[in-house]
Amino acid sequence: MANAYRKKDFDKLMVKVDKVDHRVKEYLEDAGEITSYTKDTLRRRFEEVLIINASKSSKMDVVPSSGFIFSVYEAGRRYIVCPEWKVCSCGRFQLDEIPCAYAIVVLKKKNVKDMHSYCSDYYKPDALTKTYKIPMVQMTNKEDWSAPARCGS
Repeated sequence: MANAYRKKDFDKLMVKVDKVDHRVKEYLEDAGEITSYTKDTLRRRFEEVLIINASKSSKMDVVPSSGFIFSVYEAGRRYIVCPEWKVCSCGRFQLDEIPCAYAIVVLKKKNVKDMHSYCSDYYKPDALTKTYKIPMVQMTNKEDWSAPARCGS
């Protein structure tokens, strides 16, 4: 399907996928919606993490507790999310510094289209560029190095 250039060809392949397993077709349709919540401002691996987390969020219910705190229900479990503080009771949001599935469902509920402001700057290509912005001075030949004397020598 990735190589289909015409919509008609893509649609034919989707019909075949649906016949094999309708869940795969649903997943692909959800992924298409999810990609609209992402842009190409994260490094590829982290963009994929964001998309995977978004796909996990499709079967969750959100109940606002206040203007800033939300309860997210999934399979009988409750998670507390505060997107403004980048915190979720599952611990992933604050540990990974990228929205977990529970945070994403809350952000979708709040009609947030760009999830990148909730991701750490370390995941953005610009962070790597800034890391090497300071010029590095090449070291001289190893023979010219002077090592400090060891203690007790």
